[in-house]
Amino acid sequence: MVTAQKFRVLFTLLPACLLCVSLVTAQNASNSLPGKIDSSAKYLFYLHGQVVTELGDNAINNAAPEWGPYEYSNILDSLKKRGFFVISEIRKKGTDNSFYTQKICSQADSLLKAGVLAGNIVMVGASSGWDIVLQASASLKNTQVNYVVMGGCWPGTYKDYSNLQLYGRFLSIIESSDPHGTCAKIFENRATLTSYREVVLHTGKSHGFFYKGYDHWINPIAAWLGERK
Repeated sequence: MVTAQKFRVLFTLLPACLLCVSLVTAQNASNSLPGKIDSSAKYLFYLHGQVVTELGDNAINNAAPEWGPYEYSNILDSLKKRGFFVISEIRKKGTDNSFYTQKICSQADSLLKAGVLAGNIVMVGASSGWDIVLQASASLKNTQVNYVVMGGCWPGTYKDYSNLQLYGRFLSIIESSDPHGTCAKIFENRATLTSYREVVLHTGKSHGFFYKGYDHWINPIAAWLGERK
């Protein structure tokens, strides 16, 4: 049985991620797998927040314009610069999450069958995208796949997932100024979890802390994945 761990980490607010030079752009990020799967590559599935579904790339949340635009393409670029093959798409309004859960699980299964190590697969869900990540964990039932959830937990959210069996390694990233809170209760007493960790940021960006390809949320993911080596 895994005991939930909480680590408080202080990150200063940084500009959009400019970690290394790359010729790959977000326009080349795909909603499908490459024609030829490199079994040694790292694959990242990115599930965006609801404002992108409703209003598209670079959309501004009308209820909180101070968060600025949700820079979806910039985020994909930032993740690709970390060496991932990124699988992502803008989800269509009115399409149930189960459609996308089934799709990414099928893609992940194809990667595994092609010889990709489960530890080289990570699914990142921001805000509304986090539900798809949880559902994918329950569906895949693979104890070594990596899952990251950000900004999706309200105080009573854990009740909605009490009967959902979760598998794999989980990292939760939350922001101290975000009214959404800890995800710890969702992961308590989960015998099938390989591990769980929660990182608390202090950027002052509220729920907009993941609206751009900031180092402050990408760095913890990279460090956490690096621990597997």
